[in-house]
Amino acid sequence: MWLRLLATLGIAAAVLLSWWWRIDEARSPDDAPETAFGQQIDLGRSLFTPEALVLRRQPDGPDQLVMTALIENITGATQAAVFGSPPRPPGLSIDGAPLDAPEVTLLRDGEMLRELQPRLPERITLAWTLPRPWHAQPVEIGFARQTFKLRDNLYGQSSWLGFVPSARMTVEPEDTP
Repeated sequence: MWLRLLATLGIAAAVLLSWWWRIDEARSPDDAPETAFGQQIDLGRSLFTPEALVLRRQPDGPDQLVMTALIENITGATQAAVFGSPPRPPGLSIDGAPLDAPEVTLLRDGEMLRELQPRLPERITLAWTLPRPWHAQPVEIGFARQTFKLRDNLYGQSSWLGFVPSARMTVEPEDTP
């Protein structure tokens, strides 16, 4: 009798432990897939397509890394939080050290990106200020997707929840003369 009880408890513990490991793995993926220029990346509220990364040398100030990209709002309403709320734009890191958030501007008129209309793609630039001195080297850019839940557990309403890694890109920027 005791042997059967212990065997049943052992099997139940093994099943519950493997079940928990699967839930934890699905909840927080360890590593985002590698992406490249021209590939669409799902950011939750928008689709982001990186086009190029160039080094912009400034004679009178710090150098910048500038990424040009195409972004499209895929929700049904105008979005002021294109990169989620709180905002989480693509993050650039050099040798594992993250840089401050980029300045996001519209390519068509040079104005800051404030909101994005649904299903109207916009070309944008993201500019990261580089530390001095900086020499051309590979950088890593991480993208995060904000998850949407139609009915949350607290209020039973639709809401945007936390962020999960969506993609990452390792690239060496082009040097502009």
